[in-house]
Amino acid sequence: MAAEATETQRLLDLACQHAARGTGAPLTKVMRYRSDKGDLLVVAGKGWRPGIVGHARLGADMMSPPGQSYQTRESVLSGNIGEDPDLRYSSLLRDHGVVSVLNAPIAVDGVVWGVLEVDHTAPDAFGEDDQRFLLSLALTLALGIRHRQGQAALERNAEELGRRLAQADTYMREQNHRVRNYFQMILSILASRSRKASSEQLRADYREVMDRVAAVGLAHDLLTVESGQSVVDAATYLDALCSGLERSMGDELRIERDLEPLQLRPDRAVPLGLVLNELVTNCLKYAVNDRPDGFVSISFRVDAGTDEAVLVVRDNGPGMGEQRPGSLGLRLVRSLAAQLSGRVEIDSSSTGTAVTMTFPLVV
Repeated sequence: MAAEATETQRLLDLACQHAARGTGAPLTKVMRYRSDKGDLLVVAGKGWRPGIVGHARLGADMMSPPGQSYQTRESVLSGNIGEDPDLRYSSLLRDHGVVSVLNAPIAVDGVVWGVLEVDHTAPDAFGEDDQRFLLSLALTLALGIRHRQGQAALERNAEELGRRLAQADTYMREQNHRVRNYFQMILSILASRSRKASSEQLRADYREVMDRVAAVGLAHDLLTVESGQSVVDAATYLDALCSGLERSMGDELRIERDLEPLQLRPDRAVPLGLVLNELVTNCLKYAVNDRPDGFVSISFRVDAGTDEAVLVVRDNGPGMGEQRPGSLGLRLVRSLAAQLSGRVEIDSSSTGTAVTMTFPLVV
């Protein structure tokens, strides 16, 4: 079936049906990774309530079962997701009574396109045979997707691009794919270390490092070529980072953002993204966590008068207290700002904190 001239959506639907037959799972789904959103969108499924397929989104972070499979390129199995300390129990699974989950990455040309997942309402419903079967099915599905992507790419290139531009684009993609593979390898190693950590604090430290590595990897996912130079749209990048951070909190908090489009070189976009990731993470952890009225707002714009970029992260928490022992805190933020030849200003009181980073567009 994968080799036939079938529409991509039809192929995904068939994969869900055969995954259900092969494992006995009442619920199956295919999720496609979206680099511009930093999430996994349910694009096909079987057994779900109306309105899920095509609309439901899951996190691509290491606490999300499909996210961990995407990041590490390994199958992820949990026989009781509700009691697994390494995985987040999403509202989608909880609402459908799912207890057991099994994920397999769909890797196309060495890059993870998405994730195939089977779910069951009974505990410990899947075993090693199911893992091998689902990995094989995901590989077969990837071959079918690759074939259809190749055909579509050829048609688009014939219509829109000349030969030289197509070659340059292909070269850039290959380079970015290799870089993404390196990031996934690093995340896989960190995840293994985290599972063997001797304390919860150490596990939390590993998760922070993995979040930072994932933030750098996302910048490379969004690379495009403008006038022969690799660039990242800062607004898209920051929006995708915020979306990922929202899902890490279980969609319980909305991060307000006002982002102005701006093309940045990767060496300037990455420090910007890491600063945002650090500041928003601190807000979520220490300022607005468990506050029913808590909010975080992000502003990114260009000051036309000074030709400088301005990032502002604001919360309505109780204000900044003493820096925690052993915490990188603002040291990391100031160090990253220095890489951009920028400066950091803090305005904190009992009604909230605003951190502003300003940096020149041209050094």
